[in-house]
Amino acid sequence: MPGAGHLPAAGLRADAGIDAALRDLRWLLLSPPLLAPGRHPAAVQRFDADDAQAISAWLDALARQPAPLAAFLEQIGPAPLRLGRRAERLLEFFLRHGPTHRLVAANLQLRHAPDEQPGIDHTTRGEIDFLLEDRAGQGWHWELAVKFFLCTAAGPVARPADFVGPDRAETLPGKLDRLFGRQLALTPPPPWDGRDWRPAAYARGWMFYRHDQAVPACTALAPGHLHGWWVEHGRLAELPEGPWLGLPRSRWMAPARCGDAAALCTRAQIGAAIAAAWQAPPPPGVRRWPSAQLVARMAPAGDGGWEEVGRGFVVPDGWADGAR
Repeated sequence: MPGAGHLPAAGLRADAGIDAALRDLRWLLLSPPLLAPGRHPAAVQRFDADDAQAISAWLDALARQPAPLAAFLEQIGPAPLRLGRRAERLLEFFLRHGPTHRLVAANLQLRHAPDEQPGIDHTTRGEIDFLLEDRAGQGWHWELAVKFFLCTAAGPVARPADFVGPDRAETLPGKLDRLFGRQLALTPPPPWDGRDWRPAAYARGWMFYRHDQAVPACTALAPGHLHGWWVEHGRLAELPEGPWLGLPRSRWMAPARCGDAAALCTRAQIGAAIAAAWQAPPPPGVRRWPSAQLVARMAPAGDGGWEEVGRGFVVPDGWADGAR
């Protein structure tokens, strides 16, 4: 296994496997929302039962006949995409081809007017992710957030301030402020400015908690949000023997699958690989190093491959103290 910090970032490409793109798309559409409804300044997007059923049937049909998704991936090109950008493109594909919503506009760049910044009328002041309509004809402004935070709280209750990103460069309060206070507050430019667009946060992701404690309650988060664990490197012996699979950032969304048993590791091997990765230069895009490394515990699947049965971050010893 290569160092966990340097696992190949396959990106969203046709040659990266249509199955992986289908799994990520299914996860993005049908996984539970991350944020609690009624606890934030704008709506939290959640598909109702009828929409979820229609989306599930559409995904099943797409898996049988994936040509539209394959063509979409070909249009993207061979360059790898960041996880967030990949999620945006997959959600755009759904809005263009899915059964329940209709895309009106995507990635609208908002620029400063000349009177806002005299002489500088070309600067961007923001971007709207998606304008769309639902089946009832209601217009929506969606902002997408796919996030992964580790909770440092040690008791039964957690505050948003207890959640930090894997490289400690982002916090949950900071993201919520940007999402609700800035991104969803943007108004569409002409010709879309004459319509009522309801803002909603399309938030998906995983939260990770101390491996030896119960999941604490946090009123900002949806009760059924996806969650895993985190553990300090020096306490890896408290985890099962394995097998384990290191997950590059490009594969953090959907639960992992693996067809090659040779890619799996024992607990000792995954620990050694992570320690070696932390001694190397940081991967591109990582702002603070060493950062937490995501691993999945794997089990045999019915098709002869391996599937994820749990996931968690391995962090440097003392990481939580530095994250506060």
